[in-house]
Amino acid sequence: MDTFFRYYFIIVGGLFILTLIHKIFVFKKENILVEELVGDVCKWFYGMYPLRKSYPRVVFSNKKSDFDGIYEFHINTVTLYNKNLKSHSQTIEVILHELTHWYLIRSEKMSCEYDEQLNEYGYENHPQEIWCRAVAAEFTKHYMKQKL
Repeated sequence: MDTFFRYYFIIVGGLFILTLIHKIFVFKKENILVEELVGDVCKWFYGMYPLRKSYPRVVFSNKKSDFDGIYEFHINTVTLYNKNLKSHSQTIEVILHELTHWYLIRSEKMSCEYDEQLNEYGYENHPQEIWCRAVAAEFTKHYMKQKL
């Protein structure tokens, strides 16, 4: 019986220690500043999908918005709405979604076509939005597998 309890406590103690170590590493990942995380995601995206085009400026806003983020072609800016971003994984997906818009919209004409389709299809059924959501979801998986 003593042997059973000895092994039982060794195994349970080992699992407890492993759980604590795991929590420490997970906790450290969540301690990353959002600005640093977004900067790293942008660097990863630009490296994976280079484009001869000036990189967008990324702005963090505390304003209320119905969107998590937006890309504005005319000022080449991605705005992320802090109040709507609840986790690192959501932030990663949103910045990748907006960078996909940046990658796709390369001219004034393309920006106007986006607006025309927005009027025709609405936001949820907009062809570029569907594309950007799918691409961002897939890119998020790849980024998190490589980086986190």
